[in-house]
Amino acid sequence: MLTDKPGEIAPGLFLLGSQQNLMYLVRGEQTMVISGGMSWLAAYLEEQLAEIKIGAAGIDYLVIQHAHFDHVGAVPFMKRKYPAMKVLGTESARATLSKDKVIQYMDVVNSAAVEQFGLKERCAKFNLTIDGIAIDQVVNNSSVIKLGKGLEVNFIETPGHSPCALVVYIPALKALFPTDSAPCPIGGIEIDKLARPSPQYNYGLYLKSLERLVGYDIEICAFDHYGAVLGEDARQVLVNGMKLCRQYEKHVLDMYQESGDIEKVARQVASEMMAASGFEFSSGELMVPVGRAVVRNILKYLGAIDAH
Repeated sequence: MLTDKPGEIAPGLFLLGSQQNLMYLVRGEQTMVISGGMSWLAAYLEEQLAEIKIGAAGIDYLVIQHAHFDHVGAVPFMKRKYPAMKVLGTESARATLSKDKVIQYMDVVNSAAVEQFGLKERCAKFNLTIDGIAIDQVVNNSSVIKLGKGLEVNFIETPGHSPCALVVYIPALKALFPTDSAPCPIGGIEIDKLARPSPQYNYGLYLKSLERLVGYDIEICAFDHYGAVLGEDARQVLVNGMKLCRQYEKHVLDMYQESGDIEKVARQVASEMMAASGFEFSSGELMVPVGRAVVRNILKYLGAIDAH
């Protein structure tokens, strides 16, 4: 079963945001937000956080799961709203977010999305400028954050989609937050319809990371896009993601062997990714470099092109 409705989806676990771009809140004696969303989510977060009675000092941590524009854009808004909140992420994410050009790009793309979704007037009361994103505390595979009430948050470094990808696992809830380290469901309640694999950094590591996630005991698989999968389907959606990877690598190889033109294949992959995901906050041109990276990484892994 998949749910994309904001609100409590398990005891102490709340889904926030809007279908295409989601965040989660875990509440023990302390409170943690998982994922950093996009800036336009402010239009929804303000009301959602008020509904679950999160006060001015009510969020202790926010986890950046990887440093892509659609997963960090709401962080400055949240930091302004909750200045005592600690932002967590990997050392790699901290290095990426320390670059001025990266921050400028984040601001431009997130600002464009506010207008694209028709939320400029609704967001006018917020300061959504992205002028810096600082990670206050570095976390890695050995880190554990105790929120109280039996809620311990574990972190799993899963490079592949990006070098800084970080999955969150909460054993007490049997909840896994895979960010983009696994293909997310895009077909409503059907978990066999998934977004295309997106190994933008390294396909071999993407596969290893996903294989590792499949081994976790979970009843909740909470994605950053389109919803959280609950019950027996939670692990199965990751198994389905592994199967899709194998099918998709053959598809990419077949296209390349037919044309011999990486750029042509990249544009086709970008088109397929857009058609499958339906992400309104992105565009065909934004997807082309993503498609190019995916194609090159898959072909390198298969030995079809030079690994260098």
